[in-house]
Amino acid sequence: MNSRLKISDDVSLPRDFVTSTDIVYGGKGMGKTNLGSVLVEEMTKQNLRWCTLDPMGVWWGLRHSPDGKGPGIECVILGGAHGDIPIEPTGGAVVADLVVDENTNTIIDFSRKANGQMWTVGEKIRFVTDYTYRLFQRQGELINGHRREPMKQILDEAARYIPQVIPSGAIDLAKCVAAWEQVAEEGRNIGLGVTFLTQRSARMNKSVSELADVMFAFRTIGPNSLRAVMDWLGEHVEKSHVRELASQVRELNVGQALVVSPGWLRLEKIATIRPRETFDSSATPKPGQHQKKVTGKAAKPDLAKYQERMAATIERAHLDDPKALRKRISELETQSKKATPQNAVREKTVEKRIAVPVLKDAQITRLENIFDRMVKEAERHGSAMALLWGHFNEMGDALLGAMNALKPPVTPPPVRPTPAHREFIPKPTRAPVDPDGNITGPEQRILNAIAWMESIGITEPEQTAVAFLADYTYGGGGFNNPKGSLRTKGMIEYRGSRLAFTDAGRAASQAPSQPLTTEELHQHVLGRLPTPEQRVLRPLLDGRELSNEELAAEAGYAAGTGGFNNPKGRLRTLGLVDYPSPGRVKASQVLFL
Repeated sequence: MNSRLKISDDVSLPRDFVTSTDIVYGGKGMGKTNLGSVLVEEMTKQNLRWCTLDPMGVWWGLRHSPDGKGPGIECVILGGAHGDIPIEPTGGAVVADLVVDENTNTIIDFSRKANGQMWTVGEKIRFVTDYTYRLFQRQGELINGHRREPMKQILDEAARYIPQVIPSGAIDLAKCVAAWEQVAEEGRNIGLGVTFLTQRSARMNKSVSELADVMFAFRTIGPNSLRAVMDWLGEHVEKSHVRELASQVRELNVGQALVVSPGWLRLEKIATIRPRETFDSSATPKPGQHQKKVTGKAAKPDLAKYQERMAATIERAHLDDPKALRKRISELETQSKKATPQNAVREKTVEKRIAVPVLKDAQITRLENIFDRMVKEAERHGSAMALLWGHFNEMGDALLGAMNALKPPVTPPPVRPTPAHREFIPKPTRAPVDPDGNITGPEQRILNAIAWMESIGITEPEQTAVAFLADYTYGGGGFNNPKGSLRTKGMIEYRGSRLAFTDAGRAASQAPSQPLTTEELHQHVLGRLPTPEQRVLRPLLDGRELSNEELAAEAGYAAGTGGFNNPKGRLRTLGLVDYPSPGRVKASQVLFL
């Protein structure tokens, strides 16, 4: 048997492609998904494990033959219109557990829910983030002292989840980028490879794409996108030759790709990717042509154990289905009408009778109809309303700023960072702490920040808090690169979204020289925060629990505006405030020693 993955007549890849990092660029309809399908087909022939994250709902054709009349590749489909088992936006970690634990190939379709509704952008980002963190954690576990079998993770439309530019306040998206940076940087060490497919090469985050071992570039015309493709070549290719390659990429035929791997494969070639051997479920319908239909049975494994494992997820998806909800209401009404005094619950004593109004059948039907219309309108106008609400917030912030400029400030002046404040987190010394002398200044700052958190009783701090204390931007390369290096050196461990010391890391850290008082802690934290966050946090430092309206008034903001909600949300992300109940805010317990 050929031990290589043959993707064209003159290009084949080694078996360790399964743990490599790869980037696939190209415009719409140029052949990216066909290449992804070919890679999956070849890995299946080599008994290599794979999983694909499908946000478009177009990968299901892998289970069918090219003509749709017979079986294709055996795999489990989670979610989507063709799914065997429904999934939900909060189930990313659960799905990752199934992918890692079960010896099966998987398509994760998060384009539509079980009831046919499209997933929102926020739901997709949340799911992908939770899934990726959990996948990395579980794949890296040792089983009886041995590593897990390697697997390849494919992410379609990757630039949506790993963009170069992260909007201000987009915490979930920043976490998603950080998760994939971790996979790209360290995945090979735990037997986890990744293939990124994107038609928006200019939007793709370079901290991830630059780590690719091989690049596939299909026809790309847009100047920004083409520049991003050529930038990937870096210093490996002479400038004059880069211009030649750019000219070639502009004129590639559909299905042709420039394949470049300067270090790993030492390869540079224009290859015509072979057609897929499974049903083309991503084909764009052409005018005057009938789209092929699937008539035969799909290649499915025994789904019983997977369905049992995902039973809770299936039940939640079922309860979210309006049709199932109406059916359940009808069943309960029927049961209520048939109820008799014998099977009714009897109370031993009844001190007072209270008349409880009961909805009539016509009223229930009317409420159901209103509910259905609300769902449809929300689907139809959701994006527009979100955009409009954002404009209202911006306008409100601008008006509030103008009003504040016309009156003297009513809040205390912001605390500015001073040397006294910064002493609580020791500055890195010039001489390295570890005996091998291989800890850099940025790495020492992160170690010292974790040590500072341990000194106030937080043994596994959130990464966002560590970045904040170390004077870095969470999700940026300035924080992620030294953080990843510390993990590689065995100084820290990742515990989901948290960080923890190893013995070596704790020994190399510089703990605070003296214990803090609560007042000193407050002054230090305020000195590290921007002015809006200071204004929101200060009223809570006396230990009170306030409503949103009370807190906004004391902070000098209007409740419900972005000017108030944004810094409040950032404080919660940093772990400095809690929401004990809806509409209520209080300072986190970590601020009181």
